[in-house]
Order: sequence, then structure tokens, then C-alpha cells
Amino acid sequence: MLTVREARKVKCRLIVDRLWCVTDPTANGEETILPSGRVQIIFSLSGLPLKEHDPNDPQLDARALQVLQGPSTQPRRVSLSSQTSLCGVSFKPGGAGALFGPVMAITNHVIDLARFWADGAGSLCARLRDLDTHEARLDLLEDEIEKRIGDTTEATTVTRGLERMREGIAIKDVCTELGLSPHLFRKLFLRNVGLTPKHYLRIERFRAALNLLSPDASLSDVAFDARFADQPHMTREVDKFAATTPGRLKTSRRPYAGHVRDNDR
Repeated sequence: MLTVREARKVKCRLIVDRLWCVTDPTANGEETILPSGRVQIIFSLSGLPLKEHDPNDPQLDARALQVLQGPSTQPRRVSLSSQTSLCGVSFKPGGAGALFGPVMAITNHVIDLARFWADGAGSLCARLRDLDTHEARLDLLEDEIEKRIGDTTEATTVTRGLERMREGIAIKDVCTELGLSPHLFRKLFLRNVGLTPKHYLRIERFRAALNLLSPDASLSDVAFDARFADQPHMTREVDKFAATTPGRLKTSRRPYAGHVRDNDR
């Protein structure tokens, strides 16, 4: 069972994309998580460590039950066993900086949350585990995040800039509206999102195409609707971010957004 909701508290609404909780006692096998460019906090409530979320990363303690997952630009293969019981938060681009400061050093890394929240990370994980319902867990998680949020000025600036760039406004014109030089905006964006504006928007366009790739979809129509230059352009970007083809993604089994069961890839 998966429960997903948006933030309800004032400051959380500025930086949180969604809060989620999943329980699946039968979870087994493996899947590939595709890049989102977003920062996440993940808590394992089953007692199973989250090392498999990045087994080759020396920054991740093999016993970690709560992690900070940096913005990803690469597909990551993980075990489904931890989905027995998980709870987490996905941040808006730029939102995690209001909690953790600069995030560019954690891009494509998964790090024990205790490095940032010390004993508070493990304590929160235990409190989440003791609750009986998804909704109660999400309420507690949002309460804790709300208390820890710092200055949201830069997150708000990133949000405003992204909204204008999604409308097709050139970055130099967006910077003029924001009262920043292109150099300063790029630094601010990189500091809070972990990626450059161009790189992040490429991932966002890839995710838009992914959402449109249903079994009956026309690849040329998907490429047009997702604003690629043409179908070969989309194919190259899908290969870059998913290490597969649009045709294979069309028929893949994706129980959650951006999650591809490996036996279907």
C-alpha cells in the first residue's frame, strides 16, 4: 500500500513536493529507480538497512536505517526488500537547502541522515516505526521537518526561476526578472538543487516523457509533447538517464512513478 500527500504546513509547502509511506510485506526482487533530480529523505521502518540504495558509496553506513538521498542523474538499481515498510519526503527542487544547506556535494550520493541530524535521525525513525498508520507517520514527519526549516529565501527564488524557465523564458531574461546576474543565479541554483539549471531541466523533460510513455503511446507524439527537438533527441536522453530505450520503457511495469521493475526493463 502506498500513501502520498502534499505538505499542509506553511513552511513545508514551500520546500516539500510530497510526503509518502509504503508498506508491502511481500516485497522482493529488484527494481531500477530512474533519476528525478530531487533530494529525498528515506526511513526504513522494517529494520532493513538502506545500504542497497547505493552499495558502492563509501559515504553511506551499511547499517543506516535513515538516509538523505541527493539529487540523482543516473538510474539506480535497488532491492525491493526495504519496501516492506518505508516512509519519506521528496523535496521540491531547491527545497532541501532550507534544511541541509548546500546540496551540490550530495548529488548522486546517499548519506546517513545522522550525519546531518545526529541522534535526532534515529530517534525520529523509531517514533515513525511505533505509529500504526501511514497518515500518522506522515503527520509526524511533516511536524519534524517544519520545526527544522531555516531560511527559505533561496528556495523561493529557485521556484520562481523554474516556473519562468518552464514557460520557455530564456535564462538571461529570468535572471533579469529575479535581479540576479546569470552567474549568481547559476551558483544559487547549483547550491540549492545540486545541478545546473540546464541539467535539472533536462531531467524534468525526461520525467515528463516517462509519464507519457504508455503501451499505446506514439513515440513521435511523446517526443513532441515532452518538448524534445525530435524523436532521436528523446531516444538519446532516455538512454542517458534510464540506460534503455523509449520502446522498452513503454512496455515496462512501473508501479510507482520512476520505478521500473528490473525483470521488465
